Amino acid sequence: MSLLAVPIIAVLALFLVLLSSTVLFVYLVKIKNKVVMLNLQIQSTSLLVNDLQFMNQKLQQEFDAMDEQNVQQTAENTQVSKQLEHRIKNLQQQVIDQKELLAQWQENQGQDKFYNRAFKLAAKGADIEEIMSECELPRAEVEMLLSVYQQRARSL
Repeated sequence: MSLLAVPIIAVLALFLVLLSSTVLFVYLVKIKNKVVMLNLQIQSTSLLVNDLQFMNQKLQQEFDAMDEQNVQQTAENTQVSKQLEHRIKNLQQQVIDQKELLAQWQENQGQDKFYNRAFKLAAKGADIEEIMSECELPRAEVEMLLSVYQQRARSL
């Protein structure tokens, strides 16, 4: 080989070393940038995890409070239901009592219709004899009815 070939090979070798060093340097810079980006992503993810854990704790507390409130509401509803059942039973008994009173009143109404008829006849001006015969009432009752009717008529 010639003397000139050795320095060309050395220059080429030096050039290749410099080129490979530059490529490696650029590659290392890119890797370093990726490592920095990954570290930022890890930190960001860590912050998100912390936020999610905090939110989870907060939601769990709210859930526990709602659950406790639900238990209280259920107890109150049970108590109110029992009170309403008691009231319903009382009202049902009152309805039965009222029905009995109504039945008694309706039975008595048959007797009262003679008195009502007598009042109507008195309003039309019928005399004692006419009222006695129409309503089948004794004289003393008709006289009393006429007296009551006349008092009512004066007060109006």
